[in-house]
Amino acid sequence: MEDFNTYNRAWIKRALNPNTPTTVARETVRTSSTEYNGKEILFPTIRLVDGKLKKFSRKDAFRIAVEKKDFISFNTPKEATAYSKGLSGMINMARNKNKSMLSKDN
Repeated sequence: MEDFNTYNRAWIKRALNPNTPTTVARETVRTSSTEYNGKEILFPTIRLVDGKLKKFSRKDAFRIAVEKKDFISFNTPKEATAYSKGLSGMINMARNKNKSMLSKDN
């Protein structure tokens, strides 16, 4: 992985926030990866648009990520997949922990 400060991506911060909406499928983030300029890049296929989460086709999500330079680079597809799975687990734990803490305050 080239960029060690990957958690500063807006789409990752948004997904970690328990107040962010989810899709009908209760997703906060979904990623895909592909080869780009000799690297495997991981990018979001769900983005926040006008306050709502929107699913993009893989092709459109790739185009947006490249335009915004909003992706994470890896050396191999295996590394990108492992990171994506770890990120999903971390987001799930963080959102559940935050929801649990919020419910205790009520």
